[in-house]
Amino acid sequence: MCTTKWKSELNRNARQMSMTDLPIAMHCHHYNINLHKTLEDTLGQEGIDLIFSSAEEAIYSNLQSHLSRYPKARSIKSRLEMAQILYQDSGMGIIYFEKTGDDQWRIVSPSSHHVTGWLAKHGRRNTPGCHFARGWIAGVLAVLFEQLPGYYRVEEIECKMMRHEKCIFQATPR
Repeated sequence: MCTTKWKSELNRNARQMSMTDLPIAMHCHHYNINLHKTLEDTLGQEGIDLIFSSAEEAIYSNLQSHLSRYPKARSIKSRLEMAQILYQDSGMGIIYFEKTGDDQWRIVSPSSHHVTGWLAKHGRRNTPGCHFARGWIAGVLAVLFEQLPGYYRVEEIECKMMRHEKCIFQATPR
């Protein structure tokens, strides 16, 4: 199993942070969930798409850079393990990728920073709300299979924000 060398790869210079030389922003659930709700409430589907595409593009560039530092991690399995560890070590939660067919994936998240934050601030939702996780999943798969952002459609089948037991996603090519 590959692990991230956080002390050498996560750098802090005053208030600026970077990972693998790319700037990153870390916020608490209050900030993330208020931003999420504001984008949904003010822009509707356009706001949801913005959350999705922002996450997809951010992990796409970050994961490419991160993987370039680990040339021995060549298999899809080892690269997925690295992505799963990166998600967890970044405080986003726990996520597992399961292949279900040719270029089709089932992704399970039993624990999520966004879910915990949403439920604490707003309670149960009537619709799936893990837009960031969907975008993150799409970006990871695009990197691993050498596609461009926008290649994967990721749908949330079950959502803990709706009080399901786990968040379950399905990813397929568009």
